Amino acid sequence: MLQEQRGSGTVAALGIIAVLLVLLGVVTVLGAAATAKSQAARAADLAALAAADTARGLTIGDPCTVAEQVAARNGAQLQECTVGGEYPTEVTVTVSRDSGVVVISHLIPAVHLNAVSTSRAGPPEALQGE
Repeated sequence: MLQEQRGSGTVAALGIIAVLLVLLGVVTVLGAAATAKSQAARAADLAALAAADTARGLTIGDPCTVAEQVAARNGAQLQECTVGGEYPTEVTVTVSRDSGVVVISHLIPAVHLNAVSTSRAGPPEALQGE
């Protein structure tokens, strides 16, 4: 009876280790994706605020050019920039940031995951009637 079960502990331990390694990989990918999303949101917020200040004339330059520069300094790429909206000095920007995560499977050779974020900025509420 004992001879039939000999080595089964090793197989069980290897199975548990394999499951733990897969879980570790999943947690790592999710953590990297969450970090990239947070960094993309920060870059979008800062780019929109800087562009809105430029649209209001507080700084010199083109609002979308300023947004692109601020996004780049924060490790993101400007995807879209719109000046105007409800107020003429309102700016909406969309940025993307590479998460650094590459998903490789037998179906898809390699997929780079990007985090995308959109942010809007405009005049303070007290100045919205301008």
